[in-house]
Amino acid sequence: MLQRVDFNPAKKLLTRAELDAYDPQSESWQKQFARRYTHHSELDGVLNHIENVNETVYKKFAIAITPYMAQLMDRDDPNCPIRLQYLPTFHEETKAGFATMLDQLGEEGDTIPGTSIVHRYPRRVLFLVSNTCATLCRFCTRKRMVSQPSGSVHKDEIEASIDYIANNKNIDDVLLSGGDPLTFTDERLDEILGQIRTRAPHVRFLRIGSRMVVQMPTRVTPELCAVLEKHCVQMVNIHINHPKEITPLLRQRIKLLQKAGIMMGLQTVCLKGVNDNVEVMRELFMQSIEMGVRPYYVYSTDMVEGAHHFIVPHRRMLELYEGLRGWISGPAVPTFIVDGMGGLGKLPIIPSYVREEALPDGSGTTVKCRNYAGKTVEMPGLGQDFHLPSRTL
Repeated sequence: MLQRVDFNPAKKLLTRAELDAYDPQSESWQKQFARRYTHHSELDGVLNHIENVNETVYKKFAIAITPYMAQLMDRDDPNCPIRLQYLPTFHEETKAGFATMLDQLGEEGDTIPGTSIVHRYPRRVLFLVSNTCATLCRFCTRKRMVSQPSGSVHKDEIEASIDYIANNKNIDDVLLSGGDPLTFTDERLDEILGQIRTRAPHVRFLRIGSRMVVQMPTRVTPELCAVLEKHCVQMVNIHINHPKEITPLLRQRIKLLQKAGIMMGLQTVCLKGVNDNVEVMRELFMQSIEMGVRPYYVYSTDMVEGAHHFIVPHRRMLELYEGLRGWISGPAVPTFIVDGMGGLGKLPIIPSYVREEALPDGSGTTVKCRNYAGKTVEMPGLGQDFHLPSRTL
């Protein structure tokens, strides 16, 4: 089915009354996309206490906020966890006392020339298809390309990327990301996914990473789900950082994806002032698992320029992890990770619950165990390497 496009110009909702009266389900997702706020001054009539940042902030990273996300923001509280994620601040103009960079993950070094494929791991690739998002996170890990004209992914790069996947039979896992793949029309997604499935039958796992599902749930339509089901997209990973982002509309649209047979995963970034709180994380992950979305990763904030004020110390991340394991449902506990600078890859952050120590007499080792409540037990047998005697017949 062709996607309906509304060509009438979209008016931005510049007063609180207009925003409060707005129903995101009343129009096409393209028209809502066109209503995005692209300067902090446009929010003056919608939110109170808007910080008047210097225009130099926009030279490094643009602003874009959908009306739906603006509705979730507290009207008066500048420390609202949704506002903090999307509104620019003077912190972005300051310099951290440690190294930050635009390509802190070293993705450019692992990008195949002429393509938009980042090939870091042996059997899986990251396929960057777009540099556009519905709403721009201030801590975005790909500021080097997202919202930047020079970061556009051209059609010939996408074609070359599909060629690369098709010609490398060892690739069995492809992740479409960006920017956000769902900023494409259904027809364009149908074309790209179809090319992968037709020309690269060796790809066993095809997945999409999208923040747009959360930032504009109305992007998830029966037509989109039909495209994803047609090409057997096995997983969609969404990105939620706070329980306030989980709304009835989001739950409703996630059900559409699940009815199409798509696994749902959750990725979260640990952000100071937003979710570096045990109770907030417990609620986020339990609500997530409740709607059938499996918590997957909690990332440390990347060392990207202009995002240092979000960074949560490693020791605090360990505390947050310990505040989850044993206290909430096991399937709701994600893996906490650091994405190593310079292309080191994803590295798990795991507290020590089980520790092997040498026995005082030097005869071997023992294993000391600690549970979530602090109770301990020693298990010497786990420190031994038993060799069973041969049976004599």
